[in-house]
Amino acid sequence: MKVRNINNIIVLSFLWTAMFTSCQHKNRLKDFPEINDAEYSIYQNKEERGYDVSFVVSNEKYQPIAVVINKIEQKIVPEHKKGLHYHIDVKAESRILNNFMPKASGNPNGILFKTHSGDYFQKVDFKVK
Repeated sequence: MKVRNINNIIVLSFLWTAMFTSCQHKNRLKDFPEINDAEYSIYQNKEERGYDVSFVVSNEKYQPIAVVINKIEQKIVPEHKKGLHYHIDVKAESRILNNFMPKASGNPNGILFKTHSGDYFQKVDFKVK
């Protein structure tokens, strides 16, 4: 009976350790860029409604590929970039573009980066201009 209890304790401690190490928060990648001056403003005219999003990255090691603002995801194209500064027009509604449908996202506000091992989402607290 005592040997069985000791085996149960060993198995439970092993499972606890495995669960604890697998559920730990992943550290950011080495040399991952800091996000500075993350801001957005709301715009609305007769034909469109959306957000003007801007931010600055500290280095170019990992490229941002999309931005998420208020559950809307917008891909980042090279025209949005000037040096380390990004300025993105995130459309929420458009009467100019036929059958326009914004891409919904389950992620909170943030930026999606392309890394060597896949995509990495960085949560960002955007400030309203």
